[in-house]
Amino acid sequence: MRQRHPISETLKMTIIMGLYFLHDCGQDFHMCAHTYIVIPNQHPLNEKAHAASTEAVNEPDVVSLTVGDYGRWQLLMTFLLSLFSFPCTFHIYLPTFTARETKFWCRRPDNFSDLDVQEWINYSQPKGNCLIRNITSEITTASILNHTAPLIDSFMPCKEWEWDRSEVGNTIISEWNLVCDRANLTNLAEMVFLVGVGIGGVVGGWVSDKFGRKRILMGMLVAQSALAILSLLVRSYAQYVIVRLVMGLVSVSVVYAAFVLAVELVGGKWVTVAGVCNFFPLPVAYIIVSLLSLVLPNWRDLQLALSLPGCLLIFLWCVLPESPRWLLSMGRTQEAKAILEKAAKFNKRELPVDLDKLLMLNKPEMSQGDSSVSLLFKGPILKRTICLALAWFSMTIAYYGLLLNIGKFNLGNLHTTSVILAVVEVPAIALSIPILLKAGRRVPIFISMLVCGLACIASQLFTLSIKAEWTIIACLMVGKFAIGSTNMMLPIFTAELYPTVIRNLGVGGSQLSAGVALICIPYLWKLATLTPQVPMATIAALSALGGAIVLFLPETAISSPPEQIPANNGKL
Repeated sequence: MRQRHPISETLKMTIIMGLYFLHDCGQDFHMCAHTYIVIPNQHPLNEKAHAASTEAVNEPDVVSLTVGDYGRWQLLMTFLLSLFSFPCTFHIYLPTFTARETKFWCRRPDNFSDLDVQEWINYSQPKGNCLIRNITSEITTASILNHTAPLIDSFMPCKEWEWDRSEVGNTIISEWNLVCDRANLTNLAEMVFLVGVGIGGVVGGWVSDKFGRKRILMGMLVAQSALAILSLLVRSYAQYVIVRLVMGLVSVSVVYAAFVLAVELVGGKWVTVAGVCNFFPLPVAYIIVSLLSLVLPNWRDLQLALSLPGCLLIFLWCVLPESPRWLLSMGRTQEAKAILEKAAKFNKRELPVDLDKLLMLNKPEMSQGDSSVSLLFKGPILKRTICLALAWFSMTIAYYGLLLNIGKFNLGNLHTTSVILAVVEVPAIALSIPILLKAGRRVPIFISMLVCGLACIASQLFTLSIKAEWTIIACLMVGKFAIGSTNMMLPIFTAELYPTVIRNLGVGGSQLSAGVALICIPYLWKLATLTPQVPMATIAALSALGGAIVLFLPETAISSPPEQIPANNGKL
């Protein structure tokens, strides 16, 4: 008989005990009887709607009655769905190292190959590394070394370069010479990727609400894996940009399809736990990329190593279910019943004797043709769409402005700084769970974004006064901790503010404004040409503004009758 490993048993018990501890704290969420997932709670507009809503609240939640709010089945599914965050985060964070700025200089001619690099730079490139002095035949290595070489005041643009390989290997910058008059092309590649993220958030969300979470999740994962491998075969910068564009589109679809599916498989306060746990892989992925880039400094090797794990997730097609709540909202009762029966058996729960009757009592929220973008701009949903767009724009600027521009702070070793700022995000994610359960949504998001803004301002004040690396790193850690918490809470808040049939569309739609913010991020540090403090001041101002905007949204953790969305007839 095989002996159980004591460490694995201890880890298993720790996870189960931790989850059941969280189950005992916090306040219950309202569950809408027809959507079977958390939706915003506000008072209806009239007494008739109030009565209908109160009656709906008192109806049983058939999904929770059948499989429970949380059990072994949900624990397994939550863990498996969180794995989908790894390949997406890898591809988002890769440019921190694959497009890392590297010291370069005009290439030495063959007859100067033995000349010291610094001596060569001092003599041939006094006007910068993009212009080289005309080298005549009388100039030799010896004349440069003894400083007798004539200082000819005639220069020409460099056409070939050499690169400092002391800290980094081959990057996309060195492979395609993205320096001097081609330097802006580095930002173009990431801008195109982030444009794909913005488009993919809307398109992927709409398709997922139409055809299901699982289909889009697995379909986009296959596309992502194929593109990751294809990016290794590109031989021109134009090809690389096209691949990155499509990669951005499919990656965000994978992330939010997995997130929405995870929160729709659980009930009660476990919606918060499942949603937050879906983001635990993010800092782990940052650390993996940072450490692996030390071992694999060449960008193609690093790309290959980080692309292979995502391919393995394709085998989860046979394990992951479709969302039973989405199936019920679409009127596909028998498919939902089959999933619930398997889940209940896995959780060792007896099926309700009147399960068929409970399922038949549920009516689709609206016909499949009603799930359209226009619903995001009707009735009370319009205000939420606008406020969430502004909040997501601000949060994205702050979060990715700090994450993707670590190298701009010049704080010594990039890998060390990257790992430190990633590690600090782990407790930020963990603390998000009790905060969301105890304090609701709006106030914690407002406070975390405000703290991020204050930390960014403090880092600039210390830069001007103390000028010590540790003070700047400490401020960045506080800012990253705070905005990391926001990055966990805002997606959950967004998902709760939209009903099932347009939930993925609503969450994806918020990515359109996030995509606009991401497009701006590669150019954020260009503002430093005005004043070095402008980029961080911009992040601070937007972070505080985004937090204030969240206060205009309804609190979804307060018990009150749920609000309905406008249907085609215009009624609430």
